[in-house]
Amino acid sequence: MDDTTWTHARSARDIGRFVRRIRQDRHLSQAALADELGLTRQYVSEVEGGVGNLYITRLFEIFDELDVDVRLVERGTDERR
Repeated sequence: MDDTTWTHARSARDIGRFVRRIRQDRHLSQAALADELGLTRQYVSEVEGGVGNLYITRLFEIFDELDVDVRLVERGTDERR
């Protein structure tokens, strides 16, 4: 198991990988997570698969243009890693 608790996100795919890893670390199925959030399992699958949409694509283009890094951090972890 990877003990990295954060990642730099540069795309929807990076966000999806992070979500999948955290979900799996917590021993949750996609269906269980979806049920907890009132979503479909298909939607959770799409997020984890990095399926982008115009909004997320443009958002990352804005971040790139402004030289902004997005860092995903699991709450309650040492963020200085």
